[in-house]
Amino acid sequence: MAAVAVFEYRFGTPNMDVLQAWHSVLADLDVDDAVEAVRRYYAVNTDRIMPGHIRAGVKEIQAERRRTQPSEVRALPSRFEDDINREVRMERGAASVKEVLGPLLEHVARSRPELPSAMDQLRELTAVPAEFDTVDGEVVE
Repeated sequence: MAAVAVFEYRFGTPNMDVLQAWHSVLADLDVDDAVEAVRRYYAVNTDRIMPGHIRAGVKEIQAERRRTQPSEVRALPSRFEDDINREVRMERGAASVKEVLGPLLEHVARSRPELPSAMDQLRELTAVPAEFDTVDGEVVE
């Protein structure tokens, strides 16, 4: 409110009710971002500021920060760039996956009955009945 009062002479000295009302709407915002939003608002506007203007300004500041600050994932080299640590990261990642999924896979294996493999099922379906003889893979009656 102090930042608004500096720019907004019509605002006057805010009383406690006004302060509490604005605080109830803007309390979740970062103070520095909110003050910057007020500064940016009055840099281009002459209208009286409302909490929605500050909230929109903070949202824009945060989006700008996300665009300009490098992301750890984006900072990693691609698979086409030289990366001496790639193999180490891949091994650590695989180990993490095994560590997380290992107990789950063991639980599933214990709780599910043993099923025949697809190859066993195929052999069973294509097997020649015992009453027929085969010679060089051909069925002979």
